[in-house]
Amino acid sequence: MRRRLLLPLLFGPLLAAGQVQAEPRLQNRVESFDISGATVDTIRANLNRNRQHSANRVEWHFNWESTPGQCRITEVRTEVSVTLHQPRLLPDPQRAASVQQQWDAYLLALQAHQEGHVELALNSAREIERAIMALPPASSCDQLQTSPTPPAAACWNNLQQTTASTTNAPSRARWTARTSRKKAALHRL
Repeated sequence: MRRRLLLPLLFGPLLAAGQVQAEPRLQNRVESFDISGATVDTIRANLNRNRQHSANRVEWHFNWESTPGQCRITEVRTEVSVTLHQPRLLPDPQRAASVQQQWDAYLLALQAHQEGHVELALNSAREIERAIMALPPASSCDQLQTSPTPPAAACWNNLQQTTASTTNAPSRARWTARTSRKKAALHRL
């Protein structure tokens, strides 16, 4: 019963204002590229030579309502496009089972890392929606059309900076070899 009473209190002001903020629409695409090799060193060399980084795009669209003397945003929609690049290790009869197991572990870590890129893009889109919805009414719709660009662009720049820092961050999953023992290992550097 308390839940029913809280919902109108929580969402009432938003509904009364007629503003709509939707969850970002996600278009997630995975492109594979082939990697070959029987040893950790050859696989790593091929991976480094062919590695591609994810690409994110966030678009925002909004609707407004014009009343005498003011124009206000009533709806914001964002669309997130993410392209992830997934390495595919080609079969090699000379590859040791331990090397294949390490590759499998690397691939799982890479997938988790890439899911983080998707989440960063979605969070950025949500921030863009909130920033645009928080804009005060403008005196004209012409003025309002350019108002969302600075806050939305700031959110997008934050995503770009975060993506760049996580791409080179210490937590990045990498395929490496532990040369001191000549034993391959996956490290989280």
